Amino acid sequence: ISQYHQVIIIGSGTAGLSAAYQLHKSGVKSVIILEGSKRIGGRIFTEYLDENLSKPLEMGACWMHGLQGNPVYELAQRENFPAHTGTILNFDIGTCVDENGLYISSELHHEVDQFFDSLLQDTRDLFEFQQINNTQLSSSSIHKVFLEKFENFLNSNAGDNATRSLKLKLLQRRFDQETGECGCQSMEQVSYSEFGSYQRPKGPDMEFPSGYSTLIRYLFSQIPQDWILFEQFVENILWDTDKHVKITCANGNIYECEQLICTIPLAVMKWSYKSLFTPALPAWKSEAIQKMDMGTVDKIYLFYDKIDFFTGDSLAIVYDREHDTLDIKKEWYKKIFLFQKVYDNVLLCWITGDEAIFCEQLNEKHIGDVLTNLFRKTLKNVHIPAPTNVVRTQWFSNPCSKGSYSYVPVGASSCQHIRDLAKPLKVQDKSRVHFAGEHTHTRFYSTVTGAFITGQAQALEIIQELNTKNDTEMFVKANTNDFNKMQWNREEPP
Repeated sequence: ISQYHQVIIIGSGTAGLSAAYQLHKSGVKSVIILEGSKRIGGRIFTEYLDENLSKPLEMGACWMHGLQGNPVYELAQRENFPAHTGTILNFDIGTCVDENGLYISSELHHEVDQFFDSLLQDTRDLFEFQQINNTQLSSSSIHKVFLEKFENFLNSNAGDNATRSLKLKLLQRRFDQETGECGCQSMEQVSYSEFGSYQRPKGPDMEFPSGYSTLIRYLFSQIPQDWILFEQFVENILWDTDKHVKITCANGNIYECEQLICTIPLAVMKWSYKSLFTPALPAWKSEAIQKMDMGTVDKIYLFYDKIDFFTGDSLAIVYDREHDTLDIKKEWYKKIFLFQKVYDNVLLCWITGDEAIFCEQLNEKHIGDVLTNLFRKTLKNVHIPAPTNVVRTQWFSNPCSKGSYSYVPVGASSCQHIRDLAKPLKVQDKSRVHFAGEHTHTRFYSTVTGAFITGQAQALEIIQELNTKNDTEMFVKANTNDFNKMQWNREEPP
């Protein structure tokens, strides 16, 4: 039996809820959200260590990247979301050792980090230069360009052979850290000329107050609760018809709508777009899905009675290995670039790419045992206890995500391919299927901010479309002060 709604949204993550919130504020009443899983939030998922929700444990997104002019931060401020009481996360190195227990001075790893950060700034300058001059200067990867520049740096400033070797290991650790920032397997995949396309609002990064699920709960509270239907995993979208868009779910349910907002993550579309859309997508949309990419970043939380086996708030370990020559089954842990205290008894570490995907198949006790042996070896302390509990994420194994967040790989263009990901599918020159999500914003891709903005942007497009049908009551509601509060500043449309 087919159910009709004026607007259907696929996905109840940030983009989907942001769109629903905007539609509801603007007076659209016939809306439904089809959520493939049993919960709202998408790639935002917060566990809590206490009943009053003051100790969040972020399983997915955790940072607001830049605060100035960030609509997510402004919403949190305006609605007085509760303050966060945990440790503010960052990637700063405290204790640094190699895998044989050799202590590495802060001066040495700061030198490598500062050089790496200067190269990152170069990529931003390069991108802006290319935009101004309408040209592309390099099609290489971040890894290739940075390694060449670092080799030149070492030739003039390396010290003895042992110091040179150590600096190269520190560089590899920083490459691994950057895969966590980008959401990729290796920096060999990431475009050097496009790296600077990612832009954050000005100001520091900070954790979302009391966990990002606070944002999800707030957006959910602002829409009718019966708008969301769970376990409606969409298998097919019939879009090029004279009548309505027809959506078929895995459980056999069928829904029809006049306007569809699709917030399906890029990785899920890469796996299924050929069967997901009927008829086949136009070539420009298929090419955008193929060219852009999305990788896996997982977290592992280790719980202890107390943590007193390393000083400071973080531990970085550098390993004896050549780039990308890991035996994943035996050495997956060597992709972990930092261990960090998030509470007095909880350590967090990140793992990315194929190593993360392999780690998702392991049981928690085995993960804890491997990391305990690593600590005992690198910190030269056989008495370090095994964790009392291990909690990890499995974003690749989740059929509703198949990964973590998007990046611009070698051979892709943010200006072309992200814009094409964001463009609607039209029937008889009228927009029928709209696309939102972090992967559809040209400058804020990979972030909650990008997802939030694009959800609102597509809702606004639909509101304007409905307004052309002389729905004056809706138009008046769409232009109230409350609506205007939620506007955002951006240099260009997503």
